Amino acid sequence: MRSLVFRWQAADILPLVAAASIPLIFLHVMYQPSLAFGPLTAYGSDIVILLTVLAAASSGVLFGWERLAGPRVLWVATAGLLVVFAVSCLWRGNAGVRTHLITVAKFAEYALLAPGCVLLFRRTVDLERFLAVFVAWSAAASVWGLLQFLGLVNEFDGKRPGQREVSFIGHESLGAFTGCALLVGVAALALGERRRLAWWALPAGGLGVILDGSISAYFGVALATVAVVLVAWRARSLSLRRLLAIAAVLVVVGGGVEVLRGSDVSNYLSVIGIHVSKAPQSGVQTGSQRVLLLYIGVRIWEAHPWLGVGFDESNDRYQPYLAAARRRYPNNPPLAFPSPAHRWGIQNFWLQLLADTGVVGFLFGAATFAAGVREALRSFAQNRFVALFALGWILVAAGTWTAIGIVAGIPLDAVTFLALGLAAAARSIREGGEEGSRPARA
Repeated sequence: MRSLVFRWQAADILPLVAAASIPLIFLHVMYQPSLAFGPLTAYGSDIVILLTVLAAASSGVLFGWERLAGPRVLWVATAGLLVVFAVSCLWRGNAGVRTHLITVAKFAEYALLAPGCVLLFRRTVDLERFLAVFVAWSAAASVWGLLQFLGLVNEFDGKRPGQREVSFIGHESLGAFTGCALLVGVAALALGERRRLAWWALPAGGLGVILDGSISAYFGVALATVAVVLVAWRARSLSLRRLLAIAAVLVVVGGGVEVLRGSDVSNYLSVIGIHVSKAPQSGVQTGSQRVLLLYIGVRIWEAHPWLGVGFDESNDRYQPYLAAARRRYPNNPPLAFPSPAHRWGIQNFWLQLLADTGVVGFLFGAATFAAGVREALRSFAQNRFVALFALGWILVAAGTWTAIGIVAGIPLDAVTFLALGLAAAARSIREGGEEGSRPARA
């Protein structure tokens, strides 16, 4: 009987470890406690991820590992991507192999969150508690970002009222994190359920996406919303009234992002020839700089199409293409171009995959996200709500990665692998069910 009581208590406590980890995982490293071990630096987020993985392993020992057998394609694709990352650190005589391998190890650490979700979230109540903390922390991040915008609290560079800032998470990661909270509300609204959660998630997530002002994050949110709506509509779970409400949310959030980033949008469209911006330009313009960095990334990939230049090496392989980039984009200031003092990188995860690891690495990366989408869609019949918001999270992450290169140890990594893990877990969390539930008391 003691064994039964212990298992009952473990079933309740172990999933709470993941929920309790959210505030540290989604916190910029400058605010976290850290401890250096030679070339390694362990942050608070690393500790709580390790505790989450240990809790997941304990859940596997107590309640079984068979749940991991379902999403085999996802595990194979993810493992293949990590192997390609690791192996690509070694070829072409790249310098800094140890540093690159540490970065890959950090990716592997965050990747363990995906199977961790499958092992920890065995009951509906486990996931509901996790989502409650996730949405609450999103609300806190959005409110703090608003206070920064109003100049009432400091951001990274002090008090700067009216600036588009990053709360306590970091640019791009804030948009992805709060965008996922927004998608929790969108999924609930599309299905007409969990209204209390939706009322919290929609404003908390929407405000954060607006304040982050990331076009890529909003692109991911818009893509995810369209996917959620299409799936819910095909399943005849979405009424016209709720569809209009979702459209209104998307328009309001998009309008807020446009207000904060309108000049960058105009600049980007002007560079690619769709629209000529009449606003005076000074300094580095985000849109035009991204275009020239993408151009350099494409040139690097064209020179090394199959295996790439090596993990994270594209940041230093721009020299052969710099002169051509200057001729192609003569209106950009010198600061916009990469240099030893400004290692801008490609700033696009998908293109950097091609440049660093070639077609081989890109296929594994695309297969990882595609396998996650497949798991979410296959799980819709078993758990509509989890499948829908997990699908949304994957697409939010995929969209946000279009504006940031391959960076390990940031909240966007956590968003990505939590999304994949929840998609894989959805099929075995029965709505209203208690799979893996506590044994009866004596």
